[in-house]
Amino acid sequence: MISLPVRTISLTVLAGLMASAWGLARADDIRLEGASLPIPLVDDSGKVNLIVETSGVEPVGDGRRVLIAHDKHPALFVVDVATGRIAGAPITSPRFPEASKLGGPKWEGMARDSDGNYYITGAHVGKTDEERACKSVLLRFRLRDSDQPTIDDASVIRWDIARSLESVLRAEGLSDKAVGQRKIEGLAVRERRKADGSPARELVVALRNPSDKARAFAADITAPPAQDAELELKPLFTFEPEAREGHTSEMTSLEYVPALEGFLALTASEDDNNAFHGNSLWFIADGQPHAARKVATFEVAMKAEGLAVLSVAKDGGRTTAKLFIAFDNDPHATKIPSRIQTVTLVRDAK
Repeated sequence: MISLPVRTISLTVLAGLMASAWGLARADDIRLEGASLPIPLVDDSGKVNLIVETSGVEPVGDGRRVLIAHDKHPALFVVDVATGRIAGAPITSPRFPEASKLGGPKWEGMARDSDGNYYITGAHVGKTDEERACKSVLLRFRLRDSDQPTIDDASVIRWDIARSLESVLRAEGLSDKAVGQRKIEGLAVRERRKADGSPARELVVALRNPSDKARAFAADITAPPAQDAELELKPLFTFEPEAREGHTSEMTSLEYVPALEGFLALTASEDDNNAFHGNSLWFIADGQPHAARKVATFEVAMKAEGLAVLSVAKDGGRTTAKLFIAFDNDPHATKIPSRIQTVTLVRDAK
C-alpha cells in the first residue's frame, strides 16, 4: 500500500476543503445556484468506504439513487444520493468481464438513454496490447429496478470501438506517441431530432488523453448495433481547457442535456505526486464544436471523475438541472475516500 505524505491532511483542514465554494463563471446564460457539501461513500455499517474509486455514474429510477462504477473492479455499486450509503452488495453479471490481473476492464465512463439502457466503457488504455485489450470493453445493459437492482443478464450487449478510436486519432494527424496515450474517461448519449423530425441517438466517448486537447467522438446508434458490432466513431468536438495551478486539465466526464441543447463536461488536474489541483465544469453547445464555455471551477483538493443529471425541470423560460458529481480521490493511495455532491444548474432564456 502506497503512502504519500503530500496528501496527509488533518480532519480540520479537510472540513474546510469540503466547504469550499464553487467559483462561478457565466457560460452564456448558464450558472450554478447552489451545491451540497461533498460527503463520503459509506458501507451498510456506516463505516466510511476507502475501497471504491468512483468513475462513471448514472441515476437509478427517479434519481434518489445512482449507479457507480469502481475503476478497479467490474462490479457496480448502488448508492443513495442523500446519504452516500452503498445499498447492499455490488452488482454484476456473468456477461460482464471478470477482474483481470492487468487491471481490466477499468471502467471510466457510464451513460443512460431515455429508454433506460445503460452504457459503460473501459479506459481503452494500456502499455501493452494485452493490457489495452482487457481494458477495451464497451457494454450496453439494463437494470431490473427494485429495492436492490440487479443487471438483466439477457440485456448485456458488447460493442467494439478500439480500432475506430485509433483510426480517428491518426486521422487528426497525431503522432504515434500521442495515439499510444489514448484513454477514454467519459461517456454520454446524445438524443435529438434530425432536420426531418426523425429521432437520432449517438454514443459519445470523451478522451482524457492525449491531453493536449479535450476530445469527444460520436457513433450513430439510432439503429441499435448487433452483438460484437464495431462502431464507427467520428469527431464531435474539441476544446483546450485552461491549466489549473500550472497543471494540465484533462477531461474526466461528459453528459448530454437535451433541455440545454448541449454537453456538460468535467475536467480535472492531477500531478505526478497524486495531488489534485482543481476541477472545472464546461458547457459545449450543439453546433459549436470548438467553443466550450466554462461554467464553474471547484474543489481544489479533490478530483471530479463522475457527472450525472439527476433531474431537469422547466418553468417558463427557466431550466433547472440537478447534477450529481462524484470525486475519485484515489483512496488506495491517499486514504481519502471517494465523495459525492449535488449541484443545481440554472439556465434562463434570453
